Amino acid sequence: MDYASGDAEEGDMRYLSQTMMQATMHVMHKVITVVNATTTALEAYSHTDYDEQPYHTSALSGTAWVTELLTGHPERIRCELGVHKHVFYVLINLLRQAGCRDSNHVPLEEQLAIFLYASVTGLSICHLGERFQRSNETISKYFKRILFAFSSPPIYTTYVRLPDADSPLAPEIVQNQKFFPYLANAIGAIDGTHIACHPFGEDRHAARDRNGNFSQNCLAACSFNLCFTYMLSGWDGSAADAHAIDFTIPEGKYYLADAEFGSCDGLLVPYPGHTFGVIKRRFRILLLPPEYVMGIQVHIPPALCLVHNVIRVHDPNEMMEYRNVLDEHLLTDTRSLADGPPTEQAHTCADLRRDQIASEMWEDYNKERVQRGMQAIIESLL
Repeated sequence: MDYASGDAEEGDMRYLSQTMMQATMHVMHKVITVVNATTTALEAYSHTDYDEQPYHTSALSGTAWVTELLTGHPERIRCELGVHKHVFYVLINLLRQAGCRDSNHVPLEEQLAIFLYASVTGLSICHLGERFQRSNETISKYFKRILFAFSSPPIYTTYVRLPDADSPLAPEIVQNQKFFPYLANAIGAIDGTHIACHPFGEDRHAARDRNGNFSQNCLAACSFNLCFTYMLSGWDGSAADAHAIDFTIPEGKYYLADAEFGSCDGLLVPYPGHTFGVIKRRFRILLLPPEYVMGIQVHIPPALCLVHNVIRVHDPNEMMEYRNVLDEHLLTDTRSLADGPPTEQAHTCADLRRDQIASEMWEDYNKERVQRGMQAIIESLL
């Protein structure tokens, strides 16, 4: 027997065994080290005073940016927030009168700026947070606070209210010979549109329109100086199917309406509407909806109607650049504002009124031609 060969093999086995044992111990040591490090990190992260790296570290805070806007070039604040400085302070005064106040960390001016900047730009919450150097929760909190203040009494009802029987005739009618006296009983115009929304869950089916998009179906009444007097938003179905029980029309008065609305006693059709073209151009949030639940999104159109009216009252010349804006998103499926379709009698009365106004206009037009030495046109208008 070769004893030397046997001893060599036994030595090799012992060496191999020791090597494997050392490798195993090394791996186990690494695993234990990783586990300990992970446990330590988790414990540190869960600890209340964990030193997390700050996210918003810009030298220009939201408060400082708003201060720059209020003290800088007068057109800068209008570009960024959609209103001139004096209108901004009108809105601030309305909020203070309604009980809104500075918070411990966010002054009321910055709260309003968050809402206006979001409405003008349509930016997401995280992008607004970067602009104002605030957390997403803070941005959402103050956006909703101003939103509800502007879409609720007493602020909303101060600037957005329906005319009554004693309301004076609109200067835009009285001072225009083409309209007066023919439209003396017209108290405004109504218009409808689809405004983009971002529904969740079961709201997605109800918010899907005929084109497959998600939208709120909105109806508004507007005075002849382009101030909103009524806004209805966020109901199921079309504007034509709405039972607008709070939309009242004084006896003997009527609204001008687009031809797609059904003819009835309270409407005079056709009348091309462009009310929503202005407000959509002014506030991009109506085209780029935020990701809030529908119960919050339905407050956005009324709140922005309030802001629009405040601008019209306190900064009337600002409207000039919107004079030629036409709404490309007019509602095309409207029919009647009544509780159900208008009756045949309502159709007949409305058509007679429209034809009478047209006949009076035609007769006066021929009189004017004769006074100027021109021959009257014999053909009947109707």
